[in-house]
Amino acid sequence: MEGFVKKNIASRGDITCPIAVAAEVLSDQWAVIVLRDIAFFNQRTFGAILSNNNEKIPRPTLANRLKRLCDIRLLNTRGDAGHAQRKIYSLTEPALGLLPVMVGMAKWSLSQEGFKTQQIEFLNDLYSPASQAMTELIDGLRVTHAIE
Repeated sequence: MEGFVKKNIASRGDITCPIAVAAEVLSDQWAVIVLRDIAFFNQRTFGAILSNNNEKIPRPTLANRLKRLCDIRLLNTRGDAGHAQRKIYSLTEPALGLLPVMVGMAKWSLSQEGFKTQQIEFLNDLYSPASQAMTELIDGLRVTHAIE
């Protein structure tokens, strides 16, 4: 199954355009929101994401997105020593590479007239992909998510 999912994402038919491949990964609103909640709000378990999500992601949708994000290797899981049935989700190196893109998406949406968006203060320092704040955020996540 894992090979099928990766192949499906990376080479659907004749799609080889890197923008098309990125769109395939990022075109799902819920996947981006789940990555946001894990990266920026440290919601790393199913229950934490479900109960702290402003967009009210449905339980089955969350389960499907977490599985898909693991299948395409944007997330890893490990068991929780304090709770046998709980998984803790961690960002992978490819997921960390998406953070500047996601912040860029926020910056773009704020610049568009007619979009109902709200400025989020902690993102201000992250808007430049080469910013010190972005570097520190990614380096910190690398440590807390134990990315190898």
